[in-house]
Amino acid sequence: MPIQPAYKTLDVYYLSKRLVVACYELTHDLPPEEKTNLVQYIRNAGVTVHLNIAQGGFFKKKKKRKQFIKTVKNALVVLDTAVQVLIEVKLVPTEKASELRELASACYTFFDDLKKQK
Repeated sequence: MPIQPAYKTLDVYYLSKRLVVACYELTHDLPPEEKTNLVQYIRNAGVTVHLNIAQGGFFKKKKKRKQFIKTVKNALVVLDTAVQVLIEVKLVPTEKASELRELASACYTFFDDLKKQK
């Protein structure tokens, strides 16, 4: 049986994977003109969070770790802001965005706490 990569042992890895799925689900039915606008921002931000967790979750050097946390948190801010725009222009009801926003908030809290620890 293959050895499981260390990043897959992190709860936040699975949380971020759910976040990516929620990003795709939320943006799936948006109008075609949004497919090149906010959809790309939302999907890219979700994927950025997930891939950075896999790539940088175990950085030992303080500078690299700090940059990793900053990248993830910035992507989460972009994600939240873009989703808020979709809600405000009434392309997505608040209820439909709630799971994505809760997942993003949980990820942000995790990395905010991690930053305070190190």
